[in-house]
Amino acid sequence: MSDPQDAKPPISMLWESADPAAALTDRFGFVSKGEAADWLSGVLADHWGIRVEACERLVISDANCLAWVVVDGRRMIAKWSMRQAVFARLAAIARLTSWLDERGVPVSAPQPARDGRVQVEVGGFSLGLQNVVDGDLLDIADPAQVQAAGEMLATMHAAMAEYPGAIPAGEPKAPCTQLVGNDFRSANVLWADGRIAAVLDLEEARYRRRVDDLAQAAVLLGTRYHGWSPTPADVRGAFVAAYESVLPLSQHQAAALEDVIEAYLMRMTWSG
Repeated sequence: MSDPQDAKPPISMLWESADPAAALTDRFGFVSKGEAADWLSGVLADHWGIRVEACERLVISDANCLAWVVVDGRRMIAKWSMRQAVFARLAAIARLTSWLDERGVPVSAPQPARDGRVQVEVGGFSLGLQNVVDGDLLDIADPAQVQAAGEMLATMHAAMAEYPGAIPAGEPKAPCTQLVGNDFRSANVLWADGRIAAVLDLEEARYRRRVDDLAQAAVLLGTRYHGWSPTPADVRGAFVAAYESVLPLSQHQAAALEDVIEAYLMRMTWSG
């Protein structure tokens, strides 16, 4: 798979302004893109029993590297982390994602390895594999998408409240809290064919009051990777109303929601 001139696959940073080639070496120990692609090809062959036909691109996000690959004519994403302190958490998140997929929540489900694991530790990394979900990032200028997003967050909250497993969160579970995704926004929600095709990246999942998660999502719903700005008030209102059409808030929760939204608006540093 190696390219003698290391011209492929292309590599980029997801949101940082660092040099991606240098980050690949400094953070992950690969001297070239070709070496990284060859390593991944071997791991997927050994642990998933699949042959990589092509590695289309590499993207680095903090301590994670993502690779878009083609396997048997279909596109997949492999994502590996070099931060060993979170390996147990990543495995727990992968199990949660599989559980949500089994219950019909549209997520990008991890593909089990040969031994059944959905997150594999190999070569000092923790790696997962999933299919590419086609779609566009959520557009908050479209009322239909905002409506569907509010309904989807409520659906996820209802499902995650019933999750029988546990997620290492770094802090004790406080009273009146439940498991939530903690990062529901445009960058992590795909829209296709008139519906939400997938909610991506549950790596920030933790235990919070659902009104806290709803408030955060309402304020950050339109944010992607750069140029953050608060969600317009009318869009926030439509989003919350859609949420409550599925999972109503009590009077006390509704009052708390307004307070938390205001707190988010006051403390965020906006770049848009």
